[in-house]
Amino acid sequence: MSSADAANHWAMVPMDTMHKVMNPRVVQREDSRGPGRIASACICRIASCLIGFGLILGNQAPWLQHAQAHVYATHVRLTATASGGSGSRVEIRYILNEPATAGVVVEVLDQNTVVRRLTLASGEMGTRRGENFVIWDGRSDSGNPACCGSYRVRIITASHGYPTWTLISHDLDPGQYVYAPSGIAVIRNPDSPYYGRVLVANSRVGPNALFVPGDRLGILKFHADGSEASEGSWSDAGWDWAGDGQSPAELETAPEGWLYVMDRVGSRILRLDPEANTTSLGIAWDAAWWPWLHAGVTGFALSSGASGPWLWVGLSTETVSSGVYGWVRDQQGVAAREDPGHLVVRARLGSDLVGAPSDVAVSSQGALWVTQWRIAAGDPTPRVLRFPVWTNGSPAWEAAVWSVGQAQDTMRGATALALDPTGRYLAVAFRGAPSMGRYIGGRVMVFNAATGEWVATLPGVGHEYTDVDWDAVGNLYVANASESVWRVYSPPGSNAAVTLSAYTVRLGEDRVRPVLQALGYERDAIVLALRGQPNTSYSLESSSDLLQWRELIRVALGAETSQTLRVPTSEPQQFYRARSSP
Repeated sequence: MSSADAANHWAMVPMDTMHKVMNPRVVQREDSRGPGRIASACICRIASCLIGFGLILGNQAPWLQHAQAHVYATHVRLTATASGGSGSRVEIRYILNEPATAGVVVEVLDQNTVVRRLTLASGEMGTRRGENFVIWDGRSDSGNPACCGSYRVRIITASHGYPTWTLISHDLDPGQYVYAPSGIAVIRNPDSPYYGRVLVANSRVGPNALFVPGDRLGILKFHADGSEASEGSWSDAGWDWAGDGQSPAELETAPEGWLYVMDRVGSRILRLDPEANTTSLGIAWDAAWWPWLHAGVTGFALSSGASGPWLWVGLSTETVSSGVYGWVRDQQGVAAREDPGHLVVRARLGSDLVGAPSDVAVSSQGALWVTQWRIAAGDPTPRVLRFPVWTNGSPAWEAAVWSVGQAQDTMRGATALALDPTGRYLAVAFRGAPSMGRYIGGRVMVFNAATGEWVATLPGVGHEYTDVDWDAVGNLYVANASESVWRVYSPPGSNAAVTLSAYTVRLGEDRVRPVLQALGYERDAIVLALRGQPNTSYSLESSSDLLQWRELIRVALGAETSQTLRVPTSEPQQFYRARSSP
């Protein structure tokens, strides 16, 4: 095996018999399909197993980003395409959510110093919607080899933009189809390797669930251009969803990285990682924890500010006031069971909010927006309301700062809302009114978040909309249940964005290769030891034939270089391996 092939390996342990578990034999080997297959997998999963180069998650440089940018780069990956030290080629791959019609500049950084600047004109590879790649030859702008250090890339994208709110997704792309989309969310944290990921809830089983991911009940996962996520586009998260159009429902992403999913039928809010892995499943809030409330969850929001991370929940209760309640989230992203919560907005006759809100949005300062579900023609009740900033200890609000939609039949069925990252725009999804087993007359409207003034109504009036969200650069995402599709709209105007890679590429240094060792067997679990590169994440996978692999858990090594793992044997496998993961 060549040195290049040896570097592209995984740590692997065979587990075909109990004897091998108790007397393990460690196998270091390349994939049976050949080195080319390994290299491809490394590129796809951002693996860091290349001789002379290493990809590590870094935090030493700040993220830069234009507040009103609509074209941006996500899923940035750095991979060496040739072995060696100085002057080796580095492949820079990334995804653009739409064409960069005003061009792209890729800057290679040593700390905050630009080493190399690559300028790409509109239409060239590197400026197109979808997957792009650029080659850095490992040299500085002056032609000298760059050596012995860690390098990061900064991708600056620009577009001439559009005169009006414009659809930038493509309905016929396979990833846009979701049979019964009931929730949508985008990861906006630029420090996350999942930055820009789109997550969509499907709440009914479609006709071809065996073959079409969009027909499967659960969570769908996509890159910003609508292509499927690297680990696959579907997960049921290990939860027994009702699949009745109500479960799963609303999705939200937290600044600290968690994905939250509302199970309306069970009156629960679940917490997951960005891949919706079964192993990450936790309950963030459950009405059963506070049985005296006799409550049903109607909507929720997340915030992180000076007072810490909060979970804001719309509740319909039988014993106390309905309205909006707040709970502090702990380090695991869940509400404490001993915390009874705080009533933030009271719903009752005489209050501007007369019933439980259908959804909630909160600014980083603590201002609140809610929607009211009203479907009767001519109903004088407001549909969208803003309440003042609430701080812990303040009395519950009843008077809104502003409200809109009174007696407006075009605003029936207000079901979801979302505040854009700048706090300027408020998007609201309206389902419409029920008619012969479906909803008609719905729409998505955009308001000025501060004043309630109407800004725009998106194309597609008359359809049923179930959820809305914004990405980090100001594009608006909508879930259209009438047409079984999710769409993305760009606001008007020219724009530019800056994305800094979450990973670095290290030149001139060899990377520590992962080693997986079987220690023994206890209580229906295999005990393994993993040794690898500090500050690196690894995926532990299992297989019965060395061809089909399934991820079991994610392991993050910090400053330590080893960790002991217990792997349940409920589904016995013959082989286990550890490989680098995002």
